[in-house]
Formats: sequence, C-alpha cells, structure tokens
Amino acid sequence: MIHKADKQAIKCVIGHRYASIIQKELIDSNLFNRKGEPYSTKHIANVMNGEKHKIIEAAIFRVVENRLEIQEKRDRLINKKTATTAIRYF
Repeated sequence: MIHKADKQAIKCVIGHRYASIIQKELIDSNLFNRKGEPYSTKHIANVMNGEKHKIIEAAIFRVVENRLEIQEKRDRLINKKTATTAIRYF
C-alpha cells in the first residue's frame, strides 16, 4: 500500500502525470486486468491514493527505480563533462 509520504516521493521522481507512464510500464510488461485490457489510469490513481494492488504497486516502483537510474546516469555524465571541461581550461 502506498502512503502519502511515498506518493509525494513518487510524484517528485515521476512527475504529476504519472498514470500514463505507469500504464505504459504495465502494457510493456504484458500485465493486464482480468478482462485482458490494460489497467485504467483511474485504477492506477486509486492505487497511488492508497488502494492495495500488488501488480500496479510493483509497476510503480519499477518506474521509480528506472527513473532514478536514468537521473543518476545523467548526473554522472554531466559531472564528467564538467570535470573534463574544467581540466581543458587549466
């Protein structure tokens, strides 16, 4: 179950339009509801607001993990470029 503090942290990483991103992750992972249809963005929003659903929660945390990895790689790349640029000028 996702709590308010978790929700705020997730929104900081993914952004406020998180439902479609999470829905895409579920579709890419071939995870669908009982009817074989993609989980709705409303259902994803309900899970973010505290409803329990293991499959959607797992997808949310996968998206967060992927976004954090991307941000970390981006930061390393920027710091590497900054360091090499600084060396060139000295």
